[in-house]
Amino acid sequence: MKRLMSLSILLLGLLSFSEAAAEDAKISGEVSVTGLATSISGNKAKANEYRDIRNGAYGDVRLNYDSEKYDAEFNARDMGYDSQSYSVEGRKWGDFKYDVYFNEIPHNFTYDAKSLYSGTGTSSLGYPAHPPSADPSSWNTFDYSTKRKNLGGGFKLDAIRPFFFDVSAGREEKTGTYALGAAGTSPGGIAIELPAPISYRTDNVKLAAGYTRDPAYLSLGYFYSRFTNDNPTLNFRNPATANTAAATDSTTMPPENHYYKIDLAGGFRLPANSKFDVKLATASARSEGNLLSSYVADVAGGLTGINLSNRTFNGRIDTHNLAMSLTSKPLQFLDTRFFLKYDERWNKSDQITMTDGGTTILNDLFDYRKNKFGAELGFRLPAKFYLNTRYTRGTVERKRDDIPKNVDDLYGAELRWKGLDFMAARVGYERLERRADFRTPPGGTGDFEYFIRRFDAAGRSTDAYKATLEFFPTEDFNFSIGYRHRETNYRDTILGLTGDRRNELSIDVDYLIGKRVKLFGFFDYERIRLSQFQRQSNATADPALAPTATDFNWTASQKDETYNYTLGTDIFLIPEKLTLRLQGSYVEANGSVDYTYLLGANPLPAGRTQDNIDISDWDSYRLSYYLARITYNASKTWSVAVGYAYEKYRYSDAQFDGYAYVPATTGTNGAYLTGAYADPSYESHTVFATLSCRF
Repeated sequence: MKRLMSLSILLLGLLSFSEAAAEDAKISGEVSVTGLATSISGNKAKANEYRDIRNGAYGDVRLNYDSEKYDAEFNARDMGYDSQSYSVEGRKWGDFKYDVYFNEIPHNFTYDAKSLYSGTGTSSLGYPAHPPSADPSSWNTFDYSTKRKNLGGGFKLDAIRPFFFDVSAGREEKTGTYALGAAGTSPGGIAIELPAPISYRTDNVKLAAGYTRDPAYLSLGYFYSRFTNDNPTLNFRNPATANTAAATDSTTMPPENHYYKIDLAGGFRLPANSKFDVKLATASARSEGNLLSSYVADVAGGLTGINLSNRTFNGRIDTHNLAMSLTSKPLQFLDTRFFLKYDERWNKSDQITMTDGGTTILNDLFDYRKNKFGAELGFRLPAKFYLNTRYTRGTVERKRDDIPKNVDDLYGAELRWKGLDFMAARVGYERLERRADFRTPPGGTGDFEYFIRRFDAAGRSTDAYKATLEFFPTEDFNFSIGYRHRETNYRDTILGLTGDRRNELSIDVDYLIGKRVKLFGFFDYERIRLSQFQRQSNATADPALAPTATDFNWTASQKDETYNYTLGTDIFLIPEKLTLRLQGSYVEANGSVDYTYLLGANPLPAGRTQDNIDISDWDSYRLSYYLARITYNASKTWSVAVGYAYEKYRYSDAQFDGYAYVPATTGTNGAYLTGAYADPSYESHTVFATLSCRF
């Protein structure tokens, strides 16, 4: 199927150009073939996470046709590899435009993963005898990877002006296997890593029609999408049950669903250099899925049944949107924009009552309404200064137990200066004030929820600053530097995230020396600090109480620092004939968490100190990349390039320290893992040669 799609688009592209060639027009393009020889040590899947680098050859083709009335372009990249793509675009000026495309996107997670299960890649996982073997050397091997295939096209008709019509359709297929976590028993028990199958398909159709002629325009659009899944349920033999052969466990996978959206947009020009725009939209997403009516409660009991008011769940989410804006220039030195937005989301899904023994649970349905309005005023000032100011008021009302309402006030200003032909500068400031209406839980101060403020809706104040300087004294020299700072204080939070501070610096340089040497470089640095105040307790929720050995507060200060740079040069050994490129890039991220137990005079738990409870490796990694390439333009038609690329990736995270497929005693605790994402470090060497023909 993949080859058929690729060949079809290739033939379509060549057919378009063969027909066009009959006319007196210009045809140009480039055809290139690249041969690769590569050696990868370490995690080959991570080295090829979103790409396909392997021994062999691939081709690239670009064709352009241009005439007074018609033009077309055909592109093919990475032909023969898992990252290949094809596209054809064409248009007859003023009459129509079309495009057709096909591409593949690989996503490789882990090669040669191991699982105690047979049937990986299917919806039924099993093993021959209970208990399963705890020796990974006897397990089955497979790959965690997925592949997306996108095929589609569109056609736009302009020949009926001032009316227009636009239609496009596409299909995305995603297949493969990914890691899915499951609990052996509920609650607690062993953890199981399942190789879950992916066989998804999404079909999209988009239609648009309208009218456009100054001073007004109007358009009506319709979008429809349908998602299907060949494996709505994953069945697996559960090592946590004694009677595993008769009690196959299950977990649900993404249900099939469909979505549509209808939108109406329009606008017209007004006096005083003004324009009014409005857009209305309504959408609905619906799905249907079968619910599981049992779970594994303990090792000996096997499956435990639960009572459901309905085993079929019908999901439905409706959304409605309104956006209006008025832009104008009432005075020569003044630009204005006023806007209003309204969004609402209504959850009309089924409410299912679940009864498990003496416990009854009813699923909550989440709705919200958002209102946002504001204004922007821009002032042209003397000495080539321009000041832009803005204010936005936003309100969110949601169906939520802890914080049902937020009110945001956002203020901002940016000053730009272009007083010199070779320099531009910008400085800006923004402040957000968020108020949160907190709802006291039924348990009052005896309930942990009384003290917790979840950061997504908690009251906070945020200050953000930015400054940018662009310097270009000559045509051959460009330099820019930018700095950003943002600090958030969660002033109402007692337990939770209390602070978020971020700084970022970026520098970009491009310099051509004497038409023979081009230097380029980039540097970026980012520093993040997150602060938390939390409580460990089985009895007393109030963090103001004196600490005991079992009821105490603790803090966490999380640090993330990332910097990366690229340095390179193009040396024109023989101008327009022989060029040498040397380039090096480096990215490093360092994360850590500093924990502090606020125990007062009480001793820390046995074996722990304020130092050894810290995490020094918190998602830390280093990536180095070096490239050397020389290109020889033998003529205006032929060129050849040869080169070498080196890449090294090192990853360190406390989650993977001492990784084991069976990390503890199985039965009532422990886990059965598969090696997913373990040790993603790698090192690669690649030699390549490219032959290109331009015409």
